[in-house]
Amino acid sequence: MELKQHILKEAGMMFSKYGIRSITMDYIASELGVSKRTLYEIFKDKDDLVYQAIIEGTKEHRKMCQNIISESSNIIEAIYRIGKFNHELFAKINPLFFEDLKKYHFTIYNKFHQNGDLKDYELTRTLFEKGKQEGIIRNDINIELLNIIIHKLIDIIHDDDLKVYDNEEILKTVFIPFIIGVSTQKGRVLVEKYFSNNNQK
Repeated sequence: MELKQHILKEAGMMFSKYGIRSITMDYIASELGVSKRTLYEIFKDKDDLVYQAIIEGTKEHRKMCQNIISESSNIIEAIYRIGKFNHELFAKINPLFFEDLKKYHFTIYNKFHQNGDLKDYELTRTLFEKGKQEGIIRNDINIELLNIIIHKLIDIIHDDDLKVYDNEEILKTVFIPFIIGVSTQKGRVLVEKYFSNNNQK
């Protein structure tokens, strides 16, 4: 692994574990056994390092999701497993990470939030197209529109106003009815199989 990739991986882990503000460039240099000068030769400043570390993290996340899709027997299983993977992943991230990103690195936060740079439209489009081929997504559904709407729905689910509701309630009230609505009878049976109360626990 080249030095830049190593720094991005390790710095990303530090940011997610302890928050961004508390992890200084001096600390990163010391922990990784590189000089501060080397850091600034590779990255313009801390903002640049934070931005690139997040981008690198999203690339790794995409690989993991692609593996889940290829290993799943159908797209409903894949959606269920990706949801579980994301839940476990975000549970490990210190809330300070998101707070610090918004408060101290707002330009980066705004870029991701407004431009949707973290949204993997290609991955979800592939998933839904595969679902049509499997006879799970209805043939009359516009995949491009569905792909846009699912990301809008995820944005709504993660809205601060909904934080008073737990994940299971949001899943039952919002997400599952939506997936059922775009599914064939075969798909609905699979939704029941993977998103039953037993599987949610």
